[in-house]
Amino acid sequence: MSVFRTTLVLGAALMLSTSLACKKKPTATEPVTMAPPPAVTKEVPREVTEMGKNFERVFFDFDAAELTDVTKTVLDSNVALMAQKTDIKVEVQGHADERGTTDYNLALGQRRGQAVYNYMTARGVAPSRLKIISYGEERPLSRGSSETVWAQNRRAEFKITWGDEAGVTGTTN
Repeated sequence: MSVFRTTLVLGAALMLSTSLACKKKPTATEPVTMAPPPAVTKEVPREVTEMGKNFERVFFDFDAAELTDVTKTVLDSNVALMAQKTDIKVEVQGHADERGTTDYNLALGQRRGQAVYNYMTARGVAPSRLKIISYGEERPLSRGSSETVWAQNRRAEFKITWGDEAGVTGTTN
C-alpha cells in the first residue's frame, strides 16, 4: 500500500474515532423530555357559528367611549343572543382609529370594551362570560385617512369563544 493511501486510511480512522469519542453518552440520571401530546381541537357547533354571524359591531363617536341609543339597541340584541345560548363566552374587542398615540388608543379601546361589558352585565350577562381586550388602532376595519374610514374603526366587536378555543367573530350585515 502506498504511503498516501496508508495516511488517508489512518486519517479517516482517526477522524471517526475522535467523532465517536466526543459524543456525549446519556447517563441514567438525565431526564428524558417527552414531546407534548397533540392538541385536542374541538369543533365549534354549527349553531354557535351561525349565532356568531348575528353579533353586531357597535360604533363610537370620535374620542368617546359613551354608548349611544343606537349602540344600546344593538347591544340589547347581542344580550338576547347570549341568553339563547348560555354556554358561550364572548370576547369584547375595543378598537380606535389611527389618530392619537398607540398608548392613548389602547386605553380608549379598553374604555370602549369596558363600556360594552358594563352595559351587557347590567342586562344580565354573567361577568364570567365576557372578556375585554383592546387592540387600539392595531386592527383597523378599513384602511385610509378619512372621516368615513375613521368612523368604521372606532368600534367594539365580538368574538365568540367555545370552551377555551376562539370561535367566530361577529360582524354586521
